Amino acid sequence: MTTSLSERIRQARKHIGLSASEAANLAGLTRKSWERYELDKNEPKASSLTILIDKGIDATWLLTGEGSMLGAEEQDQMQAIDPELLRMIIEEIEAYRKQHNPTWNIAQTARIIALGYTMLAAERQHDVEPNLGNLQILMQAANL
Repeated sequence: MTTSLSERIRQARKHIGLSASEAANLAGLTRKSWERYELDKNEPKASSLTILIDKGIDATWLLTGEGSMLGAEEQDQMQAIDPELLRMIIEEIEAYRKQHNPTWNIAQTARIIALGYTMLAAERQHDVEPNLGNLQILMQAANL
């Protein structure tokens, strides 16, 4: 499906989780100026597009619509996620929640998952079986 530059700018901004105001601020623009890019009323400056590229959006895709939205590094990271390790972490968190009833919000839970994954994946990279006890310590610290 062929999309316009303005549509790709909007799609990329949303993918990386920025509001129009946040993207404008990073680009040194007003929100209205950024929105004019997304409405195809103004041609964007290259310096404005670099904020999307710096956040992992593929420059070729952004400018031409060809290829994948994500840069090669981001695609590699997405493919590198170990679903078994992620399953272990989520199961451990659910067990901890049932036993201790923490008051974590969604953002805190996501942070625990991300930190836990990074920690246990690093153990696996060093050919060490992931130690779920380390994840328990992380969860206890988050509960303080």
